[in-house]
Amino acid sequence: MRFELTLALRYLKGNRHTLGGTLTSVISVASVTVGVAALIATLAVMTGFREDIRKKILGTQPALIVLSQTGTMPEGDYSPVFSDVRDVRAWSPFILEQGLLKSGRRTQGAVVKGVDPDREPAVTGLSSRVKTGRWEALRSSTPTVLLGTELASTLGVGEGDHLLLVVPSLSAGLFGDLPVMRRFVVGGTVETGLYDYDSNLAVVSLASAQRAFDRRQAWTGIGVKVRDPDDPFDAAFRIQKNMGSSVYVRSWLAMNRNLFSALKLEKAVMFLILTLITLVAAFTILSNLILVTAQKTREIGILKAMGATDGMIQRTFLLKGILLGLFGTGAGTALGLAISWLLKAYPVVKLPADVYYVERLPVTVVPSDVMMVVGAALAIVLAATIYPARIAAKLDALTAIRQ
Repeated sequence: MRFELTLALRYLKGNRHTLGGTLTSVISVASVTVGVAALIATLAVMTGFREDIRKKILGTQPALIVLSQTGTMPEGDYSPVFSDVRDVRAWSPFILEQGLLKSGRRTQGAVVKGVDPDREPAVTGLSSRVKTGRWEALRSSTPTVLLGTELASTLGVGEGDHLLLVVPSLSAGLFGDLPVMRRFVVGGTVETGLYDYDSNLAVVSLASAQRAFDRRQAWTGIGVKVRDPDDPFDAAFRIQKNMGSSVYVRSWLAMNRNLFSALKLEKAVMFLILTLITLVAAFTILSNLILVTAQKTREIGILKAMGATDGMIQRTFLLKGILLGLFGTGAGTALGLAISWLLKAYPVVKLPADVYYVERLPVTVVPSDVMMVVGAALAIVLAATIYPARIAAKLDALTAIRQ
């Protein structure tokens, strides 16, 4: 194998009489470098956006929610149920209803979420998403609400302002069902980074929600935090088994399945599209090997006449192609990681914060993605190398020497 490697390195280096072969070798390495670097950087950005969305969703909703089949869950201590499930880390009850928020002449529909101010921070990250005001305001005896930033802007209210929560059809009057109005003080705003939440979410205490929506000693459901949010299915199965058919358990992955399926498909498509760059580089390597075969035909004939076998010649050209691929892939990996670090560390690409809720590209480098890119690049290069290596190996010694 030492002979083949020495010869491959010689052909790789070229000489002043074979400028074309040397130039195509440089172009081949550069093409593989660009393709691999583009793939690694693009996948890092796409993974970064996915992780950013994942973090924001888990900062707003629990990994699992337990809902009653009847829509109402009796108030009580469910600790014995969850303590039997190894992966459960914390649980917190909630009430989820819809209502109208009215401030002056402005009225806006909202999703009102009643939470336990003491338990909720252990299950979701809502308490850390408070932008103005304080989470502790929900513990006040005065009915207090924390509004999504976009919702507060729509209603034109801020910390300390008053508004009305209008709950339809809860009391019967002389002229039929009449809406009930509850007065709340705005305790601050929360910013989740997701427009749908920030434009619709109103957070109140559990007790205030029970009074407002006439849910005496009852909840809508229970939020559950698990050890691994990306694999909550075993915990969901055990909770379902413990609590029986009167409830059903849903994971955050199931509730956001369409979003993450779209992101996964987009990442796969981008991988396939950018792999075409590496495929073009493979054709460059193929043409380089064919060119070297044409330039070294006489030399190959002499080597065969001196005892070199077809296998030795084929391995020589295979090694040359693999070396080109290795140099390009190594340089591309280093360049791709450098670009990813640069995008993450410095605001090279600035994003409009009011649209994306982030000012710079979120970048996350996943080792498995890097290995996948490296493996795909090397496989493509190896496939492109086989054909010209076989052509070189099949050259007839006498015919080659005569040329």
